[in-house]
Amino acid sequence: MRYVIIIVTIACFIIWDGLYNGGRYIDASVTSVKNVVRMVTG
Repeated sequence: MRYVIIIVTIACFIIWDGLYNGGRYIDASVTSVKNVVRMVTG
């Protein structure tokens, strides 16, 4: 049940970000993850 809550929360955040912020927070998150992966993998 807790996985369902987590998935629904993430889906609601993505929908909210896409509708009201133009995907700004998602873009920032993806950029941060890419930078971390680049640092870890060298």
